[in-house]
Amino acid sequence: MEIDPSHSKATILSIVKQSNLNITQPYLLSKGELFVAVLSELNNMEYEIEFYNPTLPFNNKEEFILFLGQAKEKLSYYETQQISFIAKNIISFVKSGYDYNKTSYNTYGEIECDVEKIKEYGDIFCVRTAIKYFNLTRDMNNQIECKISAIIQSQLALKNIWKNKCIPTLQKKTGSFVISFS
Repeated sequence: MEIDPSHSKATILSIVKQSNLNITQPYLLSKGELFVAVLSELNNMEYEIEFYNPTLPFNNKEEFILFLGQAKEKLSYYETQQISFIAKNIISFVKSGYDYNKTSYNTYGEIECDVEKIKEYGDIFCVRTAIKYFNLTRDMNNQIECKISAIIQSQLALKNIWKNKCIPTLQKKTGSFVISFS
């Protein structure tokens, strides 16, 4: 078992803080020492591991080990900007009333091609928005799904749960209020 070097020290440190792993003062360790400490703790563990943060993409020891072994796919800043630009062009096309004169698109096929390019990057917010708007033009059987990582899926699910539990309330404030106009 090995930890992929693409994981940062901060990522592993935050996971250790949000779990019951018994590693003393993990923030004082270097990245390599922290990786060795986590691996030795996982190998010698005699108790059930618990994760306190529900947004983490794993719930047990086996899933955690799989997560540590996988390489993180990270886009460069330039690639993220390119994908965001394409998504914003699709959003502007849809919001302009599907008017080709107001955007850089000439045919519907160009838009479909751009959507196919960006659907793999659903972790970027504007990509999810662009695909949601683009799916308004398609019938229900031909909807395009964007690929979203497990971390973002769990964060979105948690956000929706909080949103559904939120009860809007009316507040009444009393007292004297001072208003001045200059």
